[in-house]
Amino acid sequence: MTGAATDAGAPARPVPYPDRDSAPWWAALARHELVLQRCDDCGAWRWPARVLCGRCGSLRWQWTPLSGRGTLASWIVNHHAFLPGFESPYAVVLVRLDEQDDLLLPGSFVGALEGLRTGMAVRAVFDDVRGADEPITLLAWERAPDGAAPNEGEDARGR
Repeated sequence: MTGAATDAGAPARPVPYPDRDSAPWWAALARHELVLQRCDDCGAWRWPARVLCGRCGSLRWQWTPLSGRGTLASWIVNHHAFLPGFESPYAVVLVRLDEQDDLLLPGSFVGALEGLRTGMAVRAVFDDVRGADEPITLLAWERAPDGAAPNEGEDARGR
């Protein structure tokens, strides 16, 4: 992680630095779209982004939109700000995607931390952060309305 995010009056916050494999992921997040690589041969979703499919070894894949829905698999609530720019308490979560339950995506949690529970329905949201050089969007998760799955047919772009 390099760079720093800054809000007026807030301490600098470290932000991720996109690399060759992850650059399309970050570009999609900036457009408020949630996409992952999906293998053209076996159909497996891949995280993190990489050239080779870990399931079948294929080199053929495409960036494919996700629903943005999942269930909370794990979380940690930090009561100490380990880095500047993170107000405590804050939660880091792992979300089991609806599309492939053996794939866990990390992110921050937006909303009240009370009542977090394994299996809780969540949906993807986008955290626009002003970095030192340019804006970057981070993946975050929020409780799905009424703890249920998001509206049928609504994807991570809210469409």
